[in-house]
Amino acid sequence: MEIPENESSALDTIEHELYDPKKKMEDPTLHSVREVRNLDLPTSWGETTPIIKEVHEDGALSFGAKFLIISLILLILSLGFAAWRILSSRNVVSSGNIDMSMEVLPYIEGGQATPLTVTLQNRNGSALQNATLTLIYEQGTGSQDQQQKINEKHDLGTVGVNEYKKQDFQITVYGSESESRDIQMKLEYKVAGSNALFNKVVTTSVILKTPPLSVHIDGPSTLSIGQEGTFTFTVKNNTATTSLPSTLQLMLPTNFTVTDVSPKASTRGQLWDIPALKQGDTQTVTVTGSISGSTGETNTIKALIGSKGGIITSIGVVYATQTFDIQLRSSPLSIAIGMDTERGSSETLRYGDKSRITITYANSSDSTLRNVSFLMNIGGDAPLLKDVDPDIGYYDSRAQTISWDKSSVDNLDALPPHAQGSFTVTIPIVNKGTNSPSLNITMNGRATMKDKDDVTSKISKVWIVQGSATLSAQTAYKNSPFQNSGPIPPQPNIDTTYTAHIIVSAQNALVNSKVSFILPAYVTWRNTTSNNSSISYDSDKRTVTWNIGRLEAGKTITADVGVSVRPSQSHVGQTPAITSGLVLDADEEISKAHIRTTVSPLTTNIFGESWTVDPSRVVDR
Repeated sequence: MEIPENESSALDTIEHELYDPKKKMEDPTLHSVREVRNLDLPTSWGETTPIIKEVHEDGALSFGAKFLIISLILLILSLGFAAWRILSSRNVVSSGNIDMSMEVLPYIEGGQATPLTVTLQNRNGSALQNATLTLIYEQGTGSQDQQQKINEKHDLGTVGVNEYKKQDFQITVYGSESESRDIQMKLEYKVAGSNALFNKVVTTSVILKTPPLSVHIDGPSTLSIGQEGTFTFTVKNNTATTSLPSTLQLMLPTNFTVTDVSPKASTRGQLWDIPALKQGDTQTVTVTGSISGSTGETNTIKALIGSKGGIITSIGVVYATQTFDIQLRSSPLSIAIGMDTERGSSETLRYGDKSRITITYANSSDSTLRNVSFLMNIGGDAPLLKDVDPDIGYYDSRAQTISWDKSSVDNLDALPPHAQGSFTVTIPIVNKGTNSPSLNITMNGRATMKDKDDVTSKISKVWIVQGSATLSAQTAYKNSPFQNSGPIPPQPNIDTTYTAHIIVSAQNALVNSKVSFILPAYVTWRNTTSNNSSISYDSDKRTVTWNIGRLEAGKTITADVGVSVRPSQSHVGQTPAITSGLVLDADEEISKAHIRTTVSPLTTNIFGESWTVDPSRVVDR
């Protein structure tokens, strides 16, 4: 490619600018120069003119020098303050400068006096004034806190500077074997020039060995629900000397039913007086009973042995305790109770019913149950005991029990795994009686699986006889506690007043009982009643309510309500209603059954009164 003659290349242009002799030299431009310092440099190397000239600077201190001086001043002040504090604190007393320790055997015999030594040294620069040592520990774990807490105090007076003090104590501790108990030592003191009371506390622990009196519980750790078990409580003297008289206290579960105790408890409830015991002697108490509850539930018995308490219903210092857990299991002998009547399958009873009780039993285990037997207890005031009729078994009318065993039921000699059976009892119910009579049935079953009578089962059921309530009402004009007026027979568009006479009675006691009815549009509330405190009228709902409340069993009560009736022309020849249907609502006090009884509306039809004309039908004038 050829370059035109009239055009020069870029290289030629740069070369021309660099080597142009006519171009004038330009002074260089200095950038970013903050200060220009003129130095007087020598113009020759003569001996009289030095090459480097001494520069005389300003005499002010630099920042570094100032910082160093200030730091030195602060250091001197700090050292001076520290020296002053050290010299002035010679009279300050610190608990850290008091060495205090307790020397006692780590394992001690329960109920025996054990020596304890306290040593202390005052390393403060001032004396400890009015110094006292207080030994604090719990002697036992009984119900009387003041009898358990020990506070033993010793005065030390003044403890001088670097003085060494030693004080001896004795401790006596009661409790269960291997129980740990904290021993606390408290030093209280004052210092000169102050009324404040200072203290220092140190603590050590001891472990109890065999208690002087111990208690041990033996008995079954597993019981079926309702199964009886016997528990033995053994008190033993572990000391080498005769013990003092003591008290055994038992804490039984609330669902533990005691059936036998030997010996009998004292008059203080579940407490037994234990006489003085010689070395190694024992005293036993046995308690037999059953536990109710749920399968898998754990119940705990607790026994305490200690000194006699300060009050008649308590134990004093507790020497030893033991707990015993009992787990409830489901019985392999299951029992179920059902009931029906001639009215059908129902769990409710009425007066005059003939109840049919069905007992169903089964072996729910994988082992054979032998010598199975059942005993039914019949109770309550509802059954007619003389007419009780079991299909099989023996009925003892005197004891009011029915028994079944292998002599009356074939398979009760040996009940195979998962086998079952049933029997029935017919029990008639009274026609009338006390308030809400009841039928009580309790079934007890026994069997042998490994040991004699080691399987038990119990079930109870109660039926309360439900009664009925009677509600009746009638319309009155002459036979009324208040005066009535208006034409009889009634006439259209003319007011005639009537009295609604209401009667209520019940077989069983009622609560929350009330009678209510609604007034038609042509009937007016007169605000005239036999009991204004219990009878009210709601004008919005046009409802009359008689709040009876509680009604005693077998009692009959009445109420009267005055109304005014203005028949219309359409009522001519009729006996128009003067109320809606009357309703009795109530709850039985004992059975809690709800009763609701309804009767037809009251009309202008008058009963029980003598009239020469028909007084009930509306007639036209």
